[in-house]
Amino acid sequence: MVTGLITVLIVLVVCIVVGALIVQLATKMAAGFKPTLGNAVATVIVGIIAGAVVSWVMQMVLGSTGSLVGIVVAFLLNAFIINLMIKSPAGGQMGFGKACLVSLIQYIIYIVLAVVLMFLVGGAIMGMLGGVH
Repeated sequence: MVTGLITVLIVLVVCIVVGALIVQLATKMAAGFKPTLGNAVATVIVGIIAGAVVSWVMQMVLGSTGSLVGIVVAFLLNAFIINLMIKSPAGGQMGFGKACLVSLIQYIIYIVLAVVLMFLVGGAIMGMLGGVH
C-alpha cells in the first residue's frame, strides 16, 4: 500500500515537472521569454486543479467531457491560467492571444509526446510478446 502511494506521488511529481518544462518551452517559443521553473510549476498545478474542477462540473451538466466542447473549454481555461500566472519580463500579462498560442504549442507537444510514448510502450510490449509462440 505504501509503495503504491509513493509510486503515485513520484509519478505525479515527475508529470508536474515535465509539464512545467513544456510550459517553459512553449512560452519561449510563443512569447519570446522563459518563465521561472517555480512559476511554471505553479501554473501547471493550478491548471490541473482548475481542469479537474471544470471537467467535473461539465460531467455533471453535460454528461460528457470528452466532447469537442470539453476540449475547447479546457484549451481556453489553460490559456486563461497561463495569461494570469505567467508574467512577461516587463511585469505585465502577456495577453490572451499569446497565452492561447502558448496553450496550443503546449497541447501539440503533449500530443507528440503521447504518440512517441505509445509507440515505445507498444513496441516494448510487442517485443516481450514476440518471444512467446
